[in-house]
Amino acid sequence: MKTKKIILTLAIAFLALGSGLGPEIAFAQSSQNGQSGLSRNSQQLDENILLKPDALVDGQYVTLGDLFSGIDPQQADISVAHAPQPGKQVVLDYRWLYGIAQRHNINWRPRTTADQVMITRASQVITMEEIQEAVEDALTQHGVERPFTVDLSSENFQIHLPVDAQTTVDVTGLDINSRTNRFVASITTGAQTAQRRTYRISGKYYPLSSVPVLVEPISRGSIIRPDQVEYRDFRTERVPSGAIRDINDLIGKEVIRPANPNEPLMFRDFTNPILVRRGALVIIRLVTENMSLTARGKALENGSKGDVIRVVNQTSNKTVQVEVVGENDVRALPAMSQ
Repeated sequence: MKTKKIILTLAIAFLALGSGLGPEIAFAQSSQNGQSGLSRNSQQLDENILLKPDALVDGQYVTLGDLFSGIDPQQADISVAHAPQPGKQVVLDYRWLYGIAQRHNINWRPRTTADQVMITRASQVITMEEIQEAVEDALTQHGVERPFTVDLSSENFQIHLPVDAQTTVDVTGLDINSRTNRFVASITTGAQTAQRRTYRISGKYYPLSSVPVLVEPISRGSIIRPDQVEYRDFRTERVPSGAIRDINDLIGKEVIRPANPNEPLMFRDFTNPILVRRGALVIIRLVTENMSLTARGKALENGSKGDVIRVVNQTSNKTVQVEVVGENDVRALPAMSQ
């Protein structure tokens, strides 16, 4: 009987001890599983954070959101660096990026030393054409007579402004050497704002002359038509002496030597075409206030438009002087006609 009580007591104690160990073991296993899950979640978060290879920024600063994707939205707008000047670029290398990530508790680290971000500052561009137009207006206001053209020293010069800046261009200073036609201009953008910038640019202006040119190749012996010529501006210094200045001096002329299109034309390359040839039959016209007569005649010599030549009136068999007005068409001179 006493022996049974001892065995029963030991059994109860063993059960009590077992029940005490069970929760500790379960807690340990639960804790281990929780840490494993946390580790997996952390690893998953790291994989979602990616480095952007490049970024286009509008403002004065680079933010974490410009550099990384997948970060906490509250961190995305944190400024971490000054942006480059408008239109410029800067490269942020892996060392700098890793330092920024550590400083802001971002779970990212570079995979290779080639990791980098190219930052480009967005801009509004004022082109050379806009600058040239502003300079031409300023030269006119300073007494330079048009037409002229401007040659600026920096052909590829551009002004990049912030995206929110005014795009007006003002010439705030202009020094002109009237002997050499050279000038130095001060170009100001964003006047009366905090983004005001002034640039100095030099150049030269050239007076222009408007002369007629051919618009297409024309062969020798052809007669120039109005639709084959037009006016074009050239630097006055490049127009040779003897060039045709009036388009009316060209229309109706015969080509002696073919000339290149879009180049000044010389009088020596053109002549008045022969409209009446010696021996040709012509129409003689006599027009007065009271009558209009025509007769047939025969030319005794060649003649171009406006030339006075001799013809034989076949009706009267008399020689008269006439003015050539068209092809085989002549006008009798009243004082000399019979």
